[in-house]
Amino acid sequence: MPTNLVSTAASYDLQTVLLNIGCAFALSFLVALVYRATHRGLSYSQSFTISLTMIGFLIASIVMVIGNSLALAFAGVGAVSLIRFRTAIKDVRDVVFVLLAVSIGFASGTGNYLIAAVTAVFSMLVAFALFKINFGSIRKYDYVLSFSAESASFHGDKLRALFAEFLKFDNLLNVVARDNGRALDHSYNIKFINPDEIEKFAKRLSELPGVSDVDIISAKNDIEY
Repeated sequence: MPTNLVSTAASYDLQTVLLNIGCAFALSFLVALVYRATHRGLSYSQSFTISLTMIGFLIASIVMVIGNSLALAFAGVGAVSLIRFRTAIKDVRDVVFVLLAVSIGFASGTGNYLIAAVTAVFSMLVAFALFKINFGSIRKYDYVLSFSAESASFHGDKLRALFAEFLKFDNLLNVVARDNGRALDHSYNIKFINPDEIEKFAKRLSELPGVSDVDIISAKNDIEY
C-alpha cells in the first residue's frame, strides 16, 4: 500500500488545540444566536440550538484527530455509521445551519480561521437580511380569524362594517354549520390596517350579536390549511 495513503495524525500543541476549538465554538455560538433570532414556525427546539453550538468544535476536534491519516478517516466514518440518528429535521433551513456549523468546524480544525470567520459572518448577514425582508414568502395575510355565530342573531352587514374599519384585507376560508345550521363556524385570512388594534378588534367582534369563541392566530409562520 502506498505510504501516502496512510500517514500519521497531525500533532498539535495545547495552544493550537484551544485556539481551533475556541474559534469553532465562538462562531458556532453566534450562528446559534442568529438561528434563534430568525427562526419562524412552531418547530423550534432548544436542544437543536444547543447542538448547533457544539457541532462546530466537535467537528474541529475530529478534524485535528484525523489529520492526514486515511486510516483514521475511515475509522471515523465507521464510528459515525454506527450511530442511529432518530431526530428528523423538519425544516430545510435547519439543515443549512447544521452545514454552516460543520463548515465552521472544518475550517477551524484545519487552522483556516479567516475562512471560518468570513463564512460565518457572511452567512449570518444573509440570514438576517432574508429574515428582515421576508424573502420567499407569498403571504398576503397576517392572521387567521375564527369565530362562531348564531344564525338567528348574526348580522353579516355589521361584520362587514367592522372588517372595513379594522382590516386591510380579508378572505373567507370556510364556513362550517353546526347544530343543524343553528350555529356557523367562520374562518378568515385577515390583514390588519393597524396591527396594534388586534385586541380592540377582537373585543368589538365579540360584542357583535350572536358572535362567540373569537380566536386570532398569527399566520406569519408556515401554516398548512
